[in-house]
Amino acid sequence: MDDPAEVQKLALAMTMSAYELNDTIPNIELVLYKMFVSPITTLDQRKAHDKDNLLAGNIFDKPGTKLGLDVYRSLLETVALQPKKKHLKKIIAHVIKHEGTQCEEGILDLIVTIGIQQKLPVLLG
Repeated sequence: MDDPAEVQKLALAMTMSAYELNDTIPNIELVLYKMFVSPITTLDQRKAHDKDNLLAGNIFDKPGTKLGLDVYRSLLETVALQPKKKHLKKIIAHVIKHEGTQCEEGILDLIVTIGIQQKLPVLLG
């Protein structure tokens, strides 16, 4: 999937399906979360290319891929339930890289709220 629009549609479809399936399959939204935070490359491959790039190997890190408020909300709500500083940093890195200054207000509110609740550092600039 090289087309950013297809990646965005896939992520949105997975999020909406997860909300519908959650009554039948508890915690189904963890599938998208695990896909987002787990790289598709090995540690050695990531270190060889760019060891400081949090999004190295991320399948959602294609140029122009904006995931939208619903997908980010799902990811952020999941990281709030299972707080991990590195995972929150990956989500923030994706927002900064792909949303930039055109980021929806709801996304920033969620990031700040979760950062405060979980006592995690939130640096957005």
